[in-house]
Amino acid sequence: MSVRDMEALFRPRGVAVAAEGDGPLTGTLIRNLTASGAGVPVTRTIPPAAPCDLWVAAVAPAAQPALIAQAGANGARVVLLVGAHTPDGGDDARHHAAIRDAARAAGVRVVGPDSLGIALPAAGRRLVAGAFHRPPRAGRVALVSQSGTLAGSILDWAARRDVGFSHVAVLGGMADVGPDEVLNTLAMQGDCHAVLLALDRIGDARRFMSAARAASRLKPVIVLHTPTGDATTPEPVIDAAFRRAGLLRAGTLESLFDALEILDVAPALTGNRLAIVANGRGVGALAARALATAGGRLAHPAAGGNPLDLGEGADGAAYAAALARLRADPGVDGVLLLHAPTVESDAAAVARAVAGACAGPGHPVLTSWLGDRDAERVLPDLARRQVPAFDTPDRAVRAFCQGAAWRTVQALLAETPPAASPGPAPDRGGALAVIGAAGARTALTAAEAGDLCRCYGLPAAGAEGTGLTVRLDTDPLFGPVISVHAGTDGAAVSVLPPLNATLARETLMRVAGVALPDPALTAPLAGVLVRVAHMAADLERLESLALSPAGAMATLVPPGRERTPFAIQPYPAALEQALALPDGRRLLVRPVRPEDEPGLQALFRRLTPQEIRLRFFAPKQELTHSVAARMTQIDYQREMGLVVTDAGDGGTIHGAVHLSGDGDGERAEFAIMVAHDMAGLGLGPLLMRRIIDHGRSRGLRAIIGEVLAENRPMLRLCEVLGFTRRATPDDPGVIHVTLTL
Repeated sequence: MSVRDMEALFRPRGVAVAAEGDGPLTGTLIRNLTASGAGVPVTRTIPPAAPCDLWVAAVAPAAQPALIAQAGANGARVVLLVGAHTPDGGDDARHHAAIRDAARAAGVRVVGPDSLGIALPAAGRRLVAGAFHRPPRAGRVALVSQSGTLAGSILDWAARRDVGFSHVAVLGGMADVGPDEVLNTLAMQGDCHAVLLALDRIGDARRFMSAARAASRLKPVIVLHTPTGDATTPEPVIDAAFRRAGLLRAGTLESLFDALEILDVAPALTGNRLAIVANGRGVGALAARALATAGGRLAHPAAGGNPLDLGEGADGAAYAAALARLRADPGVDGVLLLHAPTVESDAAAVARAVAGACAGPGHPVLTSWLGDRDAERVLPDLARRQVPAFDTPDRAVRAFCQGAAWRTVQALLAETPPAASPGPAPDRGGALAVIGAAGARTALTAAEAGDLCRCYGLPAAGAEGTGLTVRLDTDPLFGPVISVHAGTDGAAVSVLPPLNATLARETLMRVAGVALPDPALTAPLAGVLVRVAHMAADLERLESLALSPAGAMATLVPPGRERTPFAIQPYPAALEQALALPDGRRLLVRPVRPEDEPGLQALFRRLTPQEIRLRFFAPKQELTHSVAARMTQIDYQREMGLVVTDAGDGGTIHGAVHLSGDGDGERAEFAIMVAHDMAGLGLGPLLMRRIIDHGRSRGLRAIIGEVLAENRPMLRLCEVLGFTRRATPDDPGVIHVTLTL
């Protein structure tokens, strides 16, 4: 769904309602729309007298394709098909195909069928277009759900806890619009601080992963996955996909709500070491056992034990003093404060003291007030200090571990590695010869599998001395997946390629019950995983590979059938091109890689202050880590960066151009910089032409950019390349340039 369509869905200029009968669904739909108070014209006249870019329809399935056609003919951009999900038995696939065909023919997008609707509760733009039994209140969290009943349960829970929403979108059957398209828009909404996803199927895995990775770089995204359509994908693979996308997975509705409670705290967590403070040994021990079960660690504070027992008579001052000490302790990542009701302590007074003690900087604090109704009166004070409160120690501990896990996946999200392997270059030609010799066979012999492994420097006997089995399999949804098994019956830990050493080591650390070798010996094992990932990227017919102490086994994709593609696009080596300069120097134009961050920072230092100002629209002393990482750790599915380097590995970067899209696949913005000492060699025009060619091959409709009016060389280059110019009165110093492809 394009940005333009999303504007029609979430900010329509007019709403047309087509509803059959006067039953409960129609009545609720009309009541919600007319009570929205957003000033959006709503009409039940079909076709409407005035243009309406959003049509909301509650009609029988048989009438939906014709209504979609009518909506398109009358200028609609989005049709929202509201209705209750019917029990299994109908031909959903055929009906969904008819909806897609009608939508494409009419030039509109369709949300649904069986959607509960959409809601924007914020004041000033309030719109409730759907059959919500309880219209949501305004807040900072967006909810995207496929199931109307699940969305209703979440909204009811939120209402009881005074939690509000910035956006609500219930997608229903997803015949056309999927969660990836909604995520692309929510990622850019300033009033949306976090996203809750309630999904029963993923849809297009590559598009979903691209959208999820983009959104979770900017804000927390929590997902509750209840598999139906993705039931053939094993749970470890689903977990691996969500980890690589930077999502925090909730296993139950309760954990989803707990994760929502922890959202304000999670960004400040730096690890999973928890200090526990209680007014009794029993509740402290209960929390410590829950922490071990949930995968967290007891912190080792510099002073005092853990759990710390303050005694039954502990007052607010005692709790505040303990918090002040522990929140500053470098051996602690978070503090859990527990208070059980006693005759010697005033829970409300303790809660007020805790809220005051959390006002300054320090490690995050979580609380649990066991059975204390008095403390509930001051819970809003705790919430204002971003101190979540849980009804049991178990839930508090699980939420803390969820927050720590989210921090881990956020760190891994920055790892978007190329499909490269350590050590000597693989013999891809030899591997292709082995596969070619197999002909139409899909199973390689043990000898052939061993030869294939040796071409990539892999031990044919697997990960020797570890008892581990490394597998490459092809999931029908996510494509190539690498799994590590402990022994023959051990639970699998999976990861989606492409990989680098960091991701490989993190995967190995999650293999339960395995004592990994000395760190010096772990690197070769991580290298095995990276080389298997490289093999998967190079050999499109390779369907599976198993490396075990018993030897290697491999299967191939049958001739004439394509393997499911990578869910995360690997490094596009096909874009590498050699470049010879007139002075005889040989350069290489290639896609940017994560390890190029120092090279881009060095390129920045070769720019003059004037060039820096023209490129970044302001003086800049350095290219910071966060900016350089964003320029190098890219998602090749939705953006591209090309660099010019000296030929050979690790060459100096002399220039770079980036093309960044918003996920709709229609428009992307360019940015370019070339070293001052390389001026006059034509690198700027060359990079621009290469990135334009790439955008055209990706099906972009336009490439856009902003150029300072005083940057005459860049404006001249844009003119030569066919860009049109547009100035705006609001910002006369900036020229907007557009190239229609």
